[in-house]
Amino acid sequence: MPPTPETSARTTTPTTPATTSPVTTGPPDPRHGFETVSATVGSLIADVESGSNSALDGATPCPDFTVADLIDHLIMVMRRVAVIGNGGHFAEIEQETIGDGRAHAFRRATADATAAWTDTDRLDLQYEVPWGEIPGTAVVYTYTAEVAVHGHDLATATGRPIVIDDEALHGALAAAKFLPAEGRGTPEVPFDPVVDPGPRASVLDQLAGWMGRKVETN
Repeated sequence: MPPTPETSARTTTPTTPATTSPVTTGPPDPRHGFETVSATVGSLIADVESGSNSALDGATPCPDFTVADLIDHLIMVMRRVAVIGNGGHFAEIEQETIGDGRAHAFRRATADATAAWTDTDRLDLQYEVPWGEIPGTAVVYTYTAEVAVHGHDLATATGRPIVIDDEALHGALAAAKFLPAEGRGTPEVPFDPVVDPGPRASVLDQLAGWMGRKVETN
């Protein structure tokens, strides 16, 4: 995954009557989008698992992953979000073959990840991730992007729909765009070229396109 975004600047809403206290708003809480994306992808995984077992052997937009491998990877991602938020090191978590019960494993990992970031102060601390050292807010936004894009991959691979509200993904898209458009297909930037889905595309399609996925243009 790419480096991560700077958090949005803090803005202050001016007061009008002299007796009214200023209302200060900060950047959106990255945990809200993370929870929305995780719930959507979790439902998709459960739907896939409840279908034909043969679907698990199918190919995905990730050349090295079958559908089963992709779900196992998503479980690993969630477990990493949890261990990082709890002060551990991401390398403690490696991908495993889960077998039966993938939907349950994803839900449990999601619950652990959500709990790990309950303390708002953790969003301001620095954490080591595979691409560098970044603040907690950036960690959550970037892993939100990864889960969303792989959810898109899973939907594409299995012919199922996936819809994620645009508001849940704006911070994730900003995080993804720290991955440069230039130099793709190299060891330094091992991603396919950016695909522009058009001006009316959902934020999910914009995110998938930035990460080099084939998306319909409009």
